[in-house]
Amino acid sequence: MKKILPLLLLALVAALTVTGCKKRCMSAEGPTDVRILNHTGQFLDDVTVTTTDDVSYDDRVYNYGTVADGAYTDYHRFDIAFPKADITLNIGGVTWSTPAVNFSYLTYIGQDRITYTLTIADQVNHVLGLEVTIEEPIDDL
Repeated sequence: MKKILPLLLLALVAALTVTGCKKRCMSAEGPTDVRILNHTGQFLDDVTVTTTDDVSYDDRVYNYGTVADGAYTDYHRFDIAFPKADITLNIGGVTWSTPAVNFSYLTYIGQDRITYTLTIADQVNHVLGLEVTIEEPIDDL
């Protein structure tokens, strides 16, 4: 019994050391670095991206602010992202959005840097088009 207790303590310390990390831990789901490219021909205000409807992810919504036509935003790191996203924004005081997304059956993008390119899909109904481009793997994890 005296030999088992120190071994259990050693195993516990080793397990805590291995699982604790200062950077975000990698997983098959992510993280994913996401930026926006504005190809709408318009000036975009209050560009808000939601990458999942799973509320257990703290970092699932981010506001990129204002994006000029033809401009890229900086990357923002999300814990998880998919080839589709819920994006809302304002053009001249009018709210535009991507079509509603059912995230249930989508495949994770994973540990990559991606660009969501925004276009005008339906001028009358204020619907945005969305295309995703995988740029490169994240190598700073």
